[in-house]
Amino acid sequence: MIPRQLQVEPTPGEAPRILARDAHRVVVDKPAGWLTHADGASARPDVVRWLGGGVGVHQRLDVDTSGVLAFSLTPAGAASLQGALQGRRAEKRYLAVVEGAPPAASGRLTGAVPAAPGQPAETRYRVLRRGAGWTLLEAQPITGRTHQIRAHLAAAGCPVRADARYGDPLDLRAPRLLLHCASLALPDGARWEAPPPPAFAPYLGEPPAALRAGLAADPDTTCYRALDGEADGHPGWTVDRYGDWLWVQHDEGAPAGPLPPARGVYTVVGRRDRSRGGQPMPALTAGEPAPLPLTVTEHGVRYLVELGPQLSTGLFLDQRPQRAWLARRAGGMRVLNTFAHAGGFSIAAATAGAETVSVDLSKAWLDRIPAQLLANGVEPSRHDAIYGDVFDWLGRLARRGERFDLVVLDPPSTSVGKKKKRWSAARDYAELAALAAPLVAPGGLLWTATNHRQLTPHRFAAKVAAGLPPGVALERVCPPPVDHPCPEGPAPVKTFVWRFP
Repeated sequence: MIPRQLQVEPTPGEAPRILARDAHRVVVDKPAGWLTHADGASARPDVVRWLGGGVGVHQRLDVDTSGVLAFSLTPAGAASLQGALQGRRAEKRYLAVVEGAPPAASGRLTGAVPAAPGQPAETRYRVLRRGAGWTLLEAQPITGRTHQIRAHLAAAGCPVRADARYGDPLDLRAPRLLLHCASLALPDGARWEAPPPPAFAPYLGEPPAALRAGLAADPDTTCYRALDGEADGHPGWTVDRYGDWLWVQHDEGAPAGPLPPARGVYTVVGRRDRSRGGQPMPALTAGEPAPLPLTVTEHGVRYLVELGPQLSTGLFLDQRPQRAWLARRAGGMRVLNTFAHAGGFSIAAATAGAETVSVDLSKAWLDRIPAQLLANGVEPSRHDAIYGDVFDWLGRLARRGERFDLVVLDPPSTSVGKKKKRWSAARDYAELAALAAPLVAPGGLLWTATNHRQLTPHRFAAKVAAGLPPGVALERVCPPPVDHPCPEGPAPVKTFVWRFP
C-alpha cells in the first residue's frame, strides 16, 4: 500500500537561510518540504521565488532534502557552478540516517538508479555513528543522478529513514526524510556548509533541547513536548511545555528527568497498582498555578488549555502537524471532527475558514470550543457541537444525508459508549471506518488516527482499508512531530489520510 503523496509538509514559519552571497552567487540552506523551484503543479513554497527570481538553477535538492543549494546571479557565477557541477569537480557531502546498517563501515555503491536507467551512478559513504536500528552516515555522490543517494542506500538494504519512496511508506520514524546536504565545495576554493537540522539531533548524540530548538525559537509556538521519555533517554518521564508552565507525567518510581525553567510545574504520577483507586489527579508540585484557562499558541493559532483539574489539558501535542495542515489548507471545507475532545482540530480548521461540526460524548469538553473560536477571532455560530455517542451520530448524520469534505476519526484506544459496549481500536477500527465512509463527500478526505500500541502502521492501514469502499486510496502518511522522536521503533501515533473517489 503506497500513499499518493510522498513528500513531507513544510514546517510553518520555517524558511531558507542565506549562507553566502556575493556579486556572482547566492547560497542558501534549504529546509525540507521546500521545492528548489516551482513545479507548476503545487502551491508548495520554492527557493527561487523566495529569492525573488532572476537566479540560475544549476543543482537541485529533493523536496524532502535539506541543505546547501547554490544559485548563480551572473554569467560568471553560472559558469563557475555549471563547470564544477557538470564536470564532477564539485564535492558534495550529505548526512544521512539510515534504517539498519550498510554492509561495511565505508564503501562504494554503484548500480542502476530508477530515475536514470542505464546511466552510471556512484555513491561513496562512511559510517559516523551507530544506534539501535539506525546508522548515521556521510554520503558523497560522485555522479549526480536524481534520487541517487536514496536509491543506492535502499538497494544496499539500508534506506534513508522516513524515505516513503524507497523505504517503508507506512512506517515513518522521523518528521522528515533524514537526508541533508551538509557541504558543497568548488574547485575555486569556495566552500559552504549548512549545520544539521534539529531533526538530526538524537542521532548526533545531542541533548533533547537541540531537537526542540526550532520550536523553542518560534515565537508563534508556545506549547510542545520538551522531553519524551525513553526516546530522549529518560524512560517513564515526559515533560510538556504549555507557555511558562510544565506538565510532567511519570511512572511511579521512574528516575527523575531534567526540567527546564518554568513558572510552575504540574505533575501526574502513573501508579503501578491502581487496585485501591484510580489515577491520581495532577498536582502543582512547584511554582505558581497557571491561569484557568491558559492561552497557548501553535504556529499562531490560539488554544485554551487547563492545567490541573483534569488528566488531560485539552490539547494533544502529538497532533500539532495535523492541526497546522488544517490551519493552512481547510479553507472552504466542511469538517466533521469526531471524538473531538476540546476541539483542537475544529479550532485549527475554523481559523482557515472551514465550517466545522464537532462530536464528543463529553459535553464539558465540547463546551470549551466556543471560547477558543472567539480567541482566534472566529464567530462560533457557523460551528456546531453535538453531545453524544460518536457511533450513534455517524449513522444519524448519514441517514440525514450529511456530507463533509473532511471527516476526522481520532478515537481513544479503548472506550465505552452510552450503550456500555466496549470498543477497541485494535479490534473494531474497520467498523468505525465503515460508519464514517458514507459521510465523506465525493473527492473528500478521511483522517484516521490511533495511538494504540498493538496496531503497527501496517496493521492499522489494513484495518482501516478493510472498512472502506472500493476506490478509496491512501493519500498521505503523516510523520511524527519533531518533538516526539521515535529512533528505535514506529511512531506511537499513526495518522493516515484517505482520499475518496
